[in-house]
Amino acid sequence: MGGVQAKEAVGQQIPLGGIQAKVVAVNVEGLNRTKNDIVMKSVKELFSVEHFEELVLTSQEVRNKLQELGCFSKVGIHIDTSQTGSKDYVVTFNVEENKRIVGSVNTMVGNNEGSLMTGVKLPNVLGRGEKLQADYTYGTKKSSSFNISLQKPIFGPLKSVISGNLFQAMGEYPGSGFKQLDRGFLADLSFLSAPQVVHNLQYEAVWRNLSCLSRTSSFAVREQSGHTLKSAVRHILCVDRRDNTIFPTEGTLFRLTQEFAGLGGNVGFFKNEVEVQANLPLGEDISLQGSFNAGLLKPSSTGEKTITLSDNFYLGGPLNVRGFDIRGVGPHADGNSIGGTLYWASGLHMYGPLPFRPGQGGFGDLFRTHLFVTAGNVGSFWLSGNMQRDLDMLAQDFRLSYGLGLAVKLGGIARIELNYCIPVRASRGDKVNPGLQFGVGVNFL
Repeated sequence: MGGVQAKEAVGQQIPLGGIQAKVVAVNVEGLNRTKNDIVMKSVKELFSVEHFEELVLTSQEVRNKLQELGCFSKVGIHIDTSQTGSKDYVVTFNVEENKRIVGSVNTMVGNNEGSLMTGVKLPNVLGRGEKLQADYTYGTKKSSSFNISLQKPIFGPLKSVISGNLFQAMGEYPGSGFKQLDRGFLADLSFLSAPQVVHNLQYEAVWRNLSCLSRTSSFAVREQSGHTLKSAVRHILCVDRRDNTIFPTEGTLFRLTQEFAGLGGNVGFFKNEVEVQANLPLGEDISLQGSFNAGLLKPSSTGEKTITLSDNFYLGGPLNVRGFDIRGVGPHADGNSIGGTLYWASGLHMYGPLPFRPGQGGFGDLFRTHLFVTAGNVGSFWLSGNMQRDLDMLAQDFRLSYGLGLAVKLGGIARIELNYCIPVRASRGDKVNPGLQFGVGVNFL
């Protein structure tokens, strides 16, 4: 990054805002694949500056815009005077374009599973920030996925990005006794409607093959085995005003997901899911967090459409209602969790630093101790429309657990928890897991 240096007279300060300035030329050196039109849109505001201080600040803003294009790995600034006049300046940006092809091998965590991801990426493939990427992921629980995506930014105030994905994903769900192979296409349009307010509009067409995981899978799983075709539109609204995504101390999160399936294929439903989180600082490095998740799945009223076990909601495990096995809460058939069409879950946490603050300001800041209480319920409940009656039904037979544990930040995108859990309330058929429980993932209740 370039800089502007000026010698200051002894005992005096030079007010840069009082120095008149005019930009007569802007040079961008190092362009090869990047198209001129998107660069010109980013730098044109420099020609409207009137003072030197404004010139310096606007140059920094333009530098940030150039970096956001996704075309350059480095952007430097050089401001110099022009021979056309004493108030005229020339601004030069020295850019280094991204490599034509980039390979990567990474480890990922999520859903209580570790994965190895290999991929190849072609950044700025068409010269306007487009990105073509192919990834293959293999998980520790026999899950695997292959994805090819093409992403194109739409430059403007909404900061929109449109992408298309071809994918194949294989997942095993031992708690439910089935595995599923998905092959499909996903189109996504993301944009900002306000600061920190992100929308995603998606269309997904996926061919799903659900099959039994073993010979001991229940009849409820066997009767739903086979192929289904799902065609769905989805809207995701996310308002994230937390100060940190892993260990927030203040701020709120609101996420609403709405999905309608039935535009084709033989799967039909309307699905709503909401996630709310609030964080309140109580003192130095001590915070209180409350969270609430809920979801409702309404099958299509036409008899030609159906839903499968993979569309249901599930609860239990170290990522949500702790003290139970993964998918250990709710209806079961011969030991296999079959989930439900309605659920709610809530959690209350108190986070604090390690006792005696070892490694403060360094490695120790990656750790947090926490006390928690979690509760929830899941099932195929019938809502009558009477609010008091429906609330009483949802609160009946709810599960409750509490405990304490240690949480560790992992790479800035995920965290690990080791908790001692005590289930207080459980229903017949639930799979409780008292004592130590280990969890790793991105989204925790």
